[in-house]
Amino acid sequence: MKKGPNGQKKGRSFEKEIAKELSLWWSNNEKEDVFYCTAGSGSRFTSRKKQGKDTSFSCGDIGLTDPMGKPLLDLLSIEIKRGYSDKLDLLSFVDSKNKNHELLDWILKAKKEVLEAKRQDFIIIFKRDRKEKMVCVSNKFIKKMDIKIESGREIIMVFHSVRYRLINYSDFFKHFTSDHVIQFFELQK
Repeated sequence: MKKGPNGQKKGRSFEKEIAKELSLWWSNNEKEDVFYCTAGSGSRFTSRKKQGKDTSFSCGDIGLTDPMGKPLLDLLSIEIKRGYSDKLDLLSFVDSKNKNHELLDWILKAKKEVLEAKRQDFIIIFKRDRKEKMVCVSNKFIKKMDIKIESGREIIMVFHSVRYRLINYSDFFKHFTSDHVIQFFELQK
């Protein structure tokens, strides 16, 4: 999210938009309030974790208001990002001498939260200014969920020997369904 009041408003409204879309996706268009934006975009979880306290379903940017969504948040920590257009040049990931890259910072933060919240994996949903929404997810997650993505619009990148896929948001959620999550947990029993 961009610094300053306008960037924060833009980021928060995007988080609300995604929470509603995820709710409708999860509930087969029956409920728009299964998920919500966590307090301070997950900062409550982080602050309490530093004190040795746990805060259920407050990790990441998306929390839970309806127990029907619990399987998704048992599986994933969900991060939402909006803006950052000038900081997401993927070629700079390879050819820049600058070691900091916004997407890599997001991945490292998400991986840390996955461990702290004892979730299986993470998903980062982001949108650059005047561009389409995208998803960043590990290739391991795609394979574990047995998701068949049929899209000509994706990028595979490798970071610390782990493959990540950048996929158009609509394409991803067309192929990844709530049934994938339910079946995954049934196989775990």
